[in-house]
Amino acid sequence: MSTQLSDSEQDDIFDNPEEAVLLLQNEHFTSATQPALDLLGISSIKVFKSLHPAMISPEFQPDGMSSKNKADKLFSLLQQEKNISFSWQHITIKGEPFDVFVTLRLREEGASYLIDVHWKVIS
Repeated sequence: MSTQLSDSEQDDIFDNPEEAVLLLQNEHFTSATQPALDLLGISSIKVFKSLHPAMISPEFQPDGMSSKNKADKLFSLLQQEKNISFSWQHITIKGEPFDVFVTLRLREEGASYLIDVHWKVIS
């Protein structure tokens, strides 16, 4: 399996232009839908691609656990399960929090990986 997406795989991931979807490859963002950029308060994909994933989460999640430690645990679970869902708090580029239900799907090839991230806003 290649961590490069075919056109049909990209179409499947981005089939709903109103869904907030992000692609993460080896700890770097590679793509996102406009709704994801809007939630983050980011106006361009170029700015988005320059961000590290840690920059869109607060230092601590609402349960008091550090976002980094919780993300590390979830990534370990994702490596085992390949597809997981959970609630998460993110922050906009201006630091304003918002809550989402996250679904992650992992695609691996050797030491390289690609994760498609789907967000549903929790009202």
